Amino acid sequence: MSDLQQFIARSLPSRYAPRLGIGVALIGLGLLASGCSPGGNAENGTAAVSADAVPRPAATPADTGVSSQLADRRRTLIAEAVSALQESYTALGLLSAGRTDDAVKALARATGKLDVVLAADPGLALAPVDVRVTTHDVIATPADVKRLRDLAEAALNDGRVQDARRLIAGLASESVISTANIPLARYPAAIKQAAARILAGSATEGRAMLETALATLVVEDIIVPLPLARAEASLGLAQPLAEKAQRSAAETARLQHLLADARLQIDLAKALGYATKRDIDALSDALSAIKAKTEGDGSGKGLFDRIKALFSAANHQANAGVRS
Repeated sequence: MSDLQQFIARSLPSRYAPRLGIGVALIGLGLLASGCSPGGNAENGTAAVSADAVPRPAATPADTGVSSQLADRRRTLIAEAVSALQESYTALGLLSAGRTDDAVKALARATGKLDVVLAADPGLALAPVDVRVTTHDVIATPADVKRLRDLAEAALNDGRVQDARRLIAGLASESVISTANIPLARYPAAIKQAAARILAGSATEGRAMLETALATLVVEDIIVPLPLARAEASLGLAQPLAEKAQRSAAETARLQHLLADARLQIDLAKALGYATKRDIDALSDALSAIKAKTEGDGSGKGLFDRIKALFSAANHQANAGVRS
């Protein structure tokens, strides 16, 4: 997994991880194609920021075994939830074909699968059943973005709302990971009620109840701001060079180039509004401190922990108020 892929995976709640392999891979390909400068090797960088900077003891074989078992169990539960959703749609199709008995059987199978999920993890509120990734990536400099923002503000001040809307419509550089979840507090009961109405001879009412239940899937969006992800990846590659006691001229040049890349991406994140002014200023100041300390043969050892925490705060801000 590349630094960017690790960053995205670690940005997500753990219950989503088993079904995100393809999505993360797709995002990683897009980011690597247009992100860090040529000549870099993203596979050699350090791991991206975790949301928690508290050191943890190294994993033991026993810990690894337990984690593996938990991951296997979670994958099984998600597979059961996905199957239950598929059975629900199967039942809907059978009802359209007038095959009410088969529809009831499909709903019974769906109910059984959800009962398995709830029995295995009674505290699980949302069961993820689908993950989709949508990426928007504007090709522009911070100055380009600022110019468009100024034009949009002028249009708004002149009452030309639609002109302003069109000017800034493409100002996004992000991957949105949308996860559809079955709400386990409501969905199982809803399909049982739908089955009961079908058995009672009210197939039309049962179908309406099933359609309503399917419409209650909860979609959660997680926004990954690409400029922040790219800046963080550049700094991940820069860290081992910055902390090296004696760098060659080529390594020093590479380090300064990576820091310049990070600066450009932080400035772009600011122009696109992916964090508060306070967060961006803190990132900018921390980056300036790293650059100052690593001039010439200087070492930046110990300076990267703070900027990692600052990235975590900025990414959290990017998702503040996000609702499906």
